[in-house]
Amino acid sequence: MKVQSRTLLVIVMLCLVVGFLVAPGIAAEGVPTDATLPRAFQSAQLGMTLSEFAAVVPEAKRASLGGRDQAERTVVISSKDRPLQRIEYRFYDDRLREIVIHYYHGEVPGGYPGLLEQLRESYGKPVSQNLQEHYTKPEAFSQKTTVWKNQTTMASLTETRKMNGDQRELILAITDRNPQQTSKEDQNRRQQELSIPIPLPDHSSQNKQAAVLHLAHPEDSHARG
Repeated sequence: MKVQSRTLLVIVMLCLVVGFLVAPGIAAEGVPTDATLPRAFQSAQLGMTLSEFAAVVPEAKRASLGGRDQAERTVVISSKDRPLQRIEYRFYDDRLREIVIHYYHGEVPGGYPGLLEQLRESYGKPVSQNLQEHYTKPEAFSQKTTVWKNQTTMASLTETRKMNGDQRELILAITDRNPQQTSKEDQNRRQQELSIPIPLPDHSSQNKQAAVLHLAHPEDSHARG
């Protein structure tokens, strides 16, 4: 009887674990995958500087710059291409780190599920899907999010539903996960810095001096050892 009871307990625990893993809205293994994710949208490229961005997106010169901190700027541009509503370009330390695309929810075929299916075909299997969160302040709303990741980039699709009036928003964000990446401008600046003539220490003479001191005072070396 004891053996049968233990066997039954093991089976029940296995069923619970399997049910947890396959339940909808549960996160998969939250580690970077080999998914092929975009790092650009239209003319904007993650990692470019604000000046580089303004050169390829003329509307940026007329757009508002959000954030009082000079290290954090957000350029918001309204889109004329339906179903796009607006695009936010978020800069940190003069680098484009995130592109946030806002869609008109009612004009996206299939809404969140339809766009999710399209993204799964392009990006592959997400690391988490349909994770839901609920908030009550400052107003009641819920969020449903699906996330893709690889070593350098994260993509997230979020549907926000406001309980008051059942208003919905559909947002796709492309985020740079590799802030150390440098642009061609940084590489050229570094090469220019290296080409500037400056006095350099003679390491060979320093090594010779150290060797002479070691021979002249071997007891000091032994004492330190």
